[in-house]
Amino acid sequence: MNKFIVAQHNSEGRLILTVCDSSVHGKKLEEKGAVLDLGSKFYGGQEKDTASVEKLMQKAYTIHAVGKNSVAAVTKLGLAAKEDIKTVSGVPHVQVLVI
Repeated sequence: MNKFIVAQHNSEGRLILTVCDSSVHGKKLEEKGAVLDLGSKFYGGQEKDTASVEKLMQKAYTIHAVGKNSVAAVTKLGLAAKEDIKTVSGVPHVQVLVI
């Protein structure tokens, strides 16, 4: 069973969601000037299961997903395409603005 660390932020009444695989949460990924600090407050949150994460993603305005399982959840819902996915230190991530 996949576990995710999920943080919910609000900006002007809109849900900004960070979803991070528990296996990479807390790490700092760096590559060619790109930095993802998964130990920062922005990525801090609560552990959730796949069903809970998918429900939240469908309500979000912006999604920041990091890790293989988190990115897979975004693409499964059709919120991002494979060409939108980037990697930092071999870890996939995607940022989505849901319109």
